Amino acid sequence: MKSPRRLVVDIGLQRVRLLYSYAVEAVRKGDYNHARYLISVALSILRRLRLRKPLLIRRGICKNCLIPLVPGLTSTVRIRRNRVIVTCRLCGYIRRYPLTSTR
Repeated sequence: MKSPRRLVVDIGLQRVRLLYSYAVEAVRKGDYNHARYLISVALSILRRLRLRKPLLIRRGICKNCLIPLVPGLTSTVRIRRNRVIVTCRLCGYIRRYPLTSTR
């Protein structure tokens, strides 16, 4: 049986993933303010439980305007040399991630 803390953490992470998916749906419908609200709720859950952001949240949200980054809709993704460059189309914020080789 899981400890109570582990159960709370598990439920919290499930809620964060669910809120992120709802935010992506809201962006696809064009409701950016509702998507921002859903992301802010997800981030508050993570803060309250003192958890690290999952990779989906770290790389899937613009740090500047808190909009889910949907390629082609709210973000532009380019590959240059050994980096992946993600640009938010709403605020222009640029993130660069190293492109790792799979050898």
